[in-house]
Amino acid sequence: MDDFFETVAGMLGDQVAADHIKLIACLLATYPLAEVYRRLPADNPTSRHLLSIAYAVFALVFVLQLYVGALHIVITSLFTYYWMRSYRAKNGPGINFVVVLISMSICHIIRQIQGDEGDTKLDYSGVLMMGAIKLSSFGFNVLDGRVGGNTDYNKQMKIDRYPSLIEYFGWLCYFGGLFVGPTCEYMEYYRFTNFFFLSPDKKISPYKPTIRLVLFGVLFASITAFVGPTYNYYRLLENDYLTLPFHKRLLYIYITGFVWRCKFYCVWGLAEGSCVLSQFGYNGIKDGKHRWDRLTNADWIAVETSQSMQNTSTRWNRCTTNWLRHYVYERLSPPSANASGGTKTKKKSSGHALMATYIVSGIWHGYHPGYYVLFCNIGLIQMLGRRVRRAVRPLVMSAEDVTQPLPVWKKAYDIIGNLVTFMLGGILVGSFELLYLSRTLIVWKSIHYIHFWGYLITWIGLSTIEPMLFKMQKRRKEQAEAAKKKKLLGDNTERIVMQLEIK
Repeated sequence: MDDFFETVAGMLGDQVAADHIKLIACLLATYPLAEVYRRLPADNPTSRHLLSIAYAVFALVFVLQLYVGALHIVITSLFTYYWMRSYRAKNGPGINFVVVLISMSICHIIRQIQGDEGDTKLDYSGVLMMGAIKLSSFGFNVLDGRVGGNTDYNKQMKIDRYPSLIEYFGWLCYFGGLFVGPTCEYMEYYRFTNFFFLSPDKKISPYKPTIRLVLFGVLFASITAFVGPTYNYYRLLENDYLTLPFHKRLLYIYITGFVWRCKFYCVWGLAEGSCVLSQFGYNGIKDGKHRWDRLTNADWIAVETSQSMQNTSTRWNRCTTNWLRHYVYERLSPPSANASGGTKTKKKSSGHALMATYIVSGIWHGYHPGYYVLFCNIGLIQMLGRRVRRAVRPLVMSAEDVTQPLPVWKKAYDIIGNLVTFMLGGILVGSFELLYLSRTLIVWKSIHYIHFWGYLITWIGLSTIEPMLFKMQKRRKEQAEAAKKKKLLGDNTERIVMQLEIK
């Protein structure tokens, strides 16, 4: 089997690694499986669980021959299943979370000791990373089923009935998200496998959205295969790049960042296409149109048009972002009850919870220092970005109606935000791809650490003019309210005059 993929890689001129072709092949193999999945008896969800389990065993054991990895995943999964079933204390999910992260960390550390970097080798780490999201969230969902959830989302995903082993492993092994995601909550999977195929929605054809995802996947795969060898972060370490003029180095980084994202758009899009074909991606009707975005991991248009690091983070790798939000950030900084003691309300952003979330994200990815450099920097930039948004954004919106933008100023604000976001993203993501600080500093030195200087100047400048900007906001609001009162008074006066004239 390995010889076959090596041959295919050679036919492509070795532009794509053999292990990457393996991954694409595993993703494409789920498409005929999705067709079978949809045609299984509607009232027999067990057959769907068994199909997913059979695919996972076949792919991991017989195709990829990851014997140790498959055993590692099974042992970790069984721990979570039996631990949460037998241990009923409130700290149970937290202990489960730590054990799952330690289990995943063992895999990361072994890879690092062996010298495996990034995604250069296809092993079981990706499957375990997807499993870690599911297993850790499962623990909190079980607890929420016992004591109640803090948020509407927690209440929706709480598990009231403990699953059987077949249901549990059917969810963990769901073929559409086995290797690279998207992940799903247990209750989403349960509702889909038990009720969707008994509803009229099962008659809605998934072919059109599936074809669209496949075509975009092919497009991004082509960009990765044919542009990636020229524009990649390792090229930034070579003299050909380091001797370019400064503005060309910045442009090179900007383009490299986009090409790097295309790799993820490709695999996530192909994986999502399989989910859509199985109809798990169906998400109801909005504005008169059928939606197929239940398991969208990255809407590339939304990502590429983001105006801030915050927007990019929430639109990129959504499944992981949702996990970090609901099971790390909100568990460390839970919403507080309102004055009446009723529905919980959103709590003000917590800096320590935000940084802890990014540290957990780093651990989830691995232990190369580049991951932590990226996520800690993103955390700092997001905190600064929130200050900029509070101070500047109201000034580019109408004072009379804060939902209406000032045409020229808001457009300029958005364009600048987009350019700065992806310039920063291109610079910072280099540490994620290059993994080591020594390599990262070579790239950052070549652009004179412009992102650090930009952060420092923005922080100092904002600290200086922030009070003035808030005063401008207050003054604009007062002027708008005064104009509104004057207009209202004028309208009332005109109405009185008209009534007197009639009399």
